[in-house]
Amino acid sequence: MTHRSTGMNRRQFLRAGSVTPLAVAGLGGTPAMAAAGPPHPVLADGAIDLAAPATALFTHRYLTCVRTVMQSFAVDPGAGHVYVLQIVQANTPLPGDEPGDEAYARRTERGDLALTKLDMSGHRLGHMYLKHFGHGVSMGLEHDGDQVFLWTEIDTLPNAAGDGRGSRLTRFPFTDGAVLDAERDADLYRRELIAGATQTTCTIDPVNQRLAMRYYRDGEFRYALFDLAHVKQERPAYEPVFDVGTPAEVDGVFQGYASLGDHLYMMVGTKYGAGNPPPPEGVGDAALTRLRWSTGEVDAHTDEQSGLDLHRREPEGLAVALTTPGRSGSTARATARLYSGFATSAHESPDADRLCTLFYRSSTGR
Repeated sequence: MTHRSTGMNRRQFLRAGSVTPLAVAGLGGTPAMAAAGPPHPVLADGAIDLAAPATALFTHRYLTCVRTVMQSFAVDPGAGHVYVLQIVQANTPLPGDEPGDEAYARRTERGDLALTKLDMSGHRLGHMYLKHFGHGVSMGLEHDGDQVFLWTEIDTLPNAAGDGRGSRLTRFPFTDGAVLDAERDADLYRRELIAGATQTTCTIDPVNQRLAMRYYRDGEFRYALFDLAHVKQERPAYEPVFDVGTPAEVDGVFQGYASLGDHLYMMVGTKYGAGNPPPPEGVGDAALTRLRWSTGEVDAHTDEQSGLDLHRREPEGLAVALTTPGRSGSTARATARLYSGFATSAHESPDADRLCTLFYRSSTGR
């Protein structure tokens, strides 16, 4: 990614009148199930310790494209799948292309994405393409009955640099080999949650069934939290539970975000280079920030030092997921994990293939 955070220090939320108490949301107080949707495992604490050592899920795994880096991902531990977004690399012909569309600059401008499906060991299971969708800054994963839906940005508009960014949100199932074209298919699912917002992306809290959206309006990036059930309904307008600005601590090249209960997690950073050397000269510039939705205040900020010995090591994406619960008496217990993504290479050559690496940290007390 290439966007640098505005570093705005507006830490207010717009409204809290309809907020579900944290005890009802399954976070803090007396643990309970989420208010909407099917029952969810009880989660004792939604806070992820950002300073805790991270565990590698897998390192250096191949995606559909080897010349473009991963941008974001979603994890489905119950089904054993990982989904990863990246810009389509140059010289990859796609249905409906016009002359010149195979150039990388055109793919970036148009927002043409490759979506790779992996197993939990990082082995490829399939792929699909998303044309005119955006940059793939973030994505969400939703279980709806027996179906799994992925949420991404859609309907590309150029940002100030001329790169394509989504202007709405969409939801679709993974279909191996499929090509979705937002420019040609008016029937694709679309949601516009905030009027006038651009550069819209989303992620989903799998515990409380809420959708977090990052968006750009009035010269700043903000974050809004919505009830997922409301978002899926056709409504004349959508009211966020919270809306917060970008904290000053999120200062750098923005690389991803995730939401769990009352906490919003954000990551910034760049790949190793002359001004950002690897060990022993440096430790990279990746950083994690944790903010409370209910106050807009930062309650944790630390360097992200996972995988310091990896080549390239460009931070790319955050995601929250629940592990498959075990049993403790008659109560189902699950561990929430915060995953950090890195675009890595197997060796230091600038021509090395761009690969995918994921780390995770578990919720407090698990």
